[in-house]
Amino acid sequence: GIEDPKYKSYFVANASTGLEKSDKFPEAIKDLTFTFGSNSSTSGFMMPSYFIKENTGKMPDEFFTKPVAFSGAHDKTALQVAQGNFQAGAMNYKTYDSMVAEGKLDPEVCRLIWVTPQYADYNFTAHPKLNEQFGEGFIDKLQAALISAEGAVAESAVNRSSFIKAENADFKGIEEVARATGELR
Repeated sequence: GIEDPKYKSYFVANASTGLEKSDKFPEAIKDLTFTFGSNSSTSGFMMPSYFIKENTGKMPDEFFTKPVAFSGAHDKTALQVAQGNFQAGAMNYKTYDSMVAEGKLDPEVCRLIWVTPQYADYNFTAHPKLNEQFGEGFIDKLQAALISAEGAVAESAVNRSSFIKAENADFKGIEEVARATGELR
């Protein structure tokens, strides 16, 4: 999607922590109960872990003084932080923003405290064998069809306003982070 080359994660905290939004990494979270989303999530675990390491020199298991948890999903992270089950967490920005806009999350209770730098995230990937199976040029036709989907079609299918062409090189940064964090070997 058009939004995906500039994806980001949010670090959120329950209002009871007293933490406020800052441009600086919130080192005070190290002593809080903390939850990521799914351990297989780029925006809910891998990239937040990377940015924790970039800012502290430590991976989450070394940085936090209490064991971290995994809520299983971005919306669950937000709700568990809002309910006080965890004092802080990391999640993708689209879920947080949508929940706030829909009135499902009070930003005064589940506060946005830090926004990560941007990174490329989601994409549709087509295996080269599709051309063998469906004929030469099939992948190009598939890509053209996806890119032409706009508005309601893109929005309802995958929550994107429109699609853009992506190249493998766009995701080199995520590949490097995945290797650095041990998520990709």
